[in-house]
Amino acid sequence: MPETMEKSWKVTLWLIILVLILISAGCKSSEITSAIATIPPTLPSLSSETISPEITQSPISTTPEATPQPLLPPIERARYSIAVVLDYPNHRLDVEERILIPHPSNGLLNSIDLVVPPNNWPDVFIIHDISLGGMPVHDYGIDGVVLHIEIDDPGWMPGENLDLLINYSLELPQQNAREGFGPSPFGYSALQTNLVDWYPIVPPYQDGLGWIIHDPWLFGEYLVYPAVDFEISLKLGNSGLVTAASSAPLNEGDPIQYTLERARNFVFSFSPSYIVLEEELLGTRVYGYIFPGYQVPGQAAFDATVEALGLYTELYGPYDQPSLSMVQADFNHGMEYEGLYFQSKGFFDTYGGSVESYLVSIAVHETAHQWWYGQVANDQALEPWLDEAFCTFSELAFYENRYPESVDWWWGTRVNFYQPEGQIDRSIYDFQEYVDQYLHYRDATYLQGAKFLTGLKNEMGDEVFYDFLRAYAAQNKDGIVSSQTFFSLLEEYLDISSLDWIREYFPGL
Repeated sequence: MPETMEKSWKVTLWLIILVLILISAGCKSSEITSAIATIPPTLPSLSSETISPEITQSPISTTPEATPQPLLPPIERARYSIAVVLDYPNHRLDVEERILIPHPSNGLLNSIDLVVPPNNWPDVFIIHDISLGGMPVHDYGIDGVVLHIEIDDPGWMPGENLDLLINYSLELPQQNAREGFGPSPFGYSALQTNLVDWYPIVPPYQDGLGWIIHDPWLFGEYLVYPAVDFEISLKLGNSGLVTAASSAPLNEGDPIQYTLERARNFVFSFSPSYIVLEEELLGTRVYGYIFPGYQVPGQAAFDATVEALGLYTELYGPYDQPSLSMVQADFNHGMEYEGLYFQSKGFFDTYGGSVESYLVSIAVHETAHQWWYGQVANDQALEPWLDEAFCTFSELAFYENRYPESVDWWWGTRVNFYQPEGQIDRSIYDFQEYVDQYLHYRDATYLQGAKFLTGLKNEMGDEVFYDFLRAYAAQNKDGIVSSQTFFSLLEEYLDISSLDWIREYFPGL
């Protein structure tokens, strides 16, 4: 018998004897209990076979559990943060672009397509790295102007923001270097370098159709721009450059900081030669950037821009960006962008000193694009009339309201001289049966479009017509409209089913 067991047995025997003695002596039960309690217990040693009781309570941890970080709340529109280093003499940019993208669909997405306009030129766009939320991306490819990026499992969930980072370089082309294509501001010339549609762009998305991306064409615009927010840091490294931009700079240092909200795009134009004009109107800084020797036509184009800005604010509603810039182009083409437009050098060369000139009429046309393209956007490839017809009509509105004695000149020179014909609702790709596709596109989209809107104004009267345009602009501000959007609202003002003349422009109505 082990020693511990022997001791335990002896203790038990003595307890029995003690109890018998106490009982025989007449002790109470309470006294018996007290007597037993005073005997120190003998604790047997635990062997390795002793089973510990099961622990049902979670142990207390001294290290707190990591709290999952909440996802950023869904944002209303994409946010671009772009850091740019420009090497002006060598026509090169190094860019870090971060885009925070709201989920555009009701379902799970496993990829995203971006539009990369610079890749329309060979050897211009060079990707160094792409990551999603800090994770590298290995599955991507670029075909033409489309950059396709695969998103790993579990994919891009509705309500989540996609955090996309792209590092790339641009080896800028010489302006108009593309054989067979119309003039493009993108690239450099001896006088200026222009950054237009120079970064990867998030296109709109439509359930059932996917990402809305069109092919570039010989003329017209093919991009569809959602309204987005920009923060841009620009490092020049060349103090002799004058910079025109879609917004006024926040500082004068290096890098220069810019911000622009609810904008379709952000563009720059650089030159060591610009002469700068400046004026403030209704809280907006208006700038003019012209080359030496062009002060007279430059001042005329600038004055027309300021005057049109004031008029269109009355007719269409307020201009809501902090600045507007008119830039003399080193090419024969006018082109609009958010907060900035280029004016053809040919119109500077042929200016005769009067408001009855293409320099003035095209200046006010491009200014009108800040409403019809900037505030109210459209699919420029499939329905170009929704901005170009409005802006051509706005030329007429300018002359009617500011220079009525020149209205006949405008009709005779700008429209009737070309004897335009054809239906309006055609895409930029729908004129291939013609030898000169561009002229037929211009006649139908711009000139027929202006005649159609003038016809509506005559039917409705000036007051009701401009009430309609202001409502159309306000209801669709920052959106992307279609012909259906336009006619649905128009039917609240006018019974278009009774107007046979409209079928000349829109046979399908």
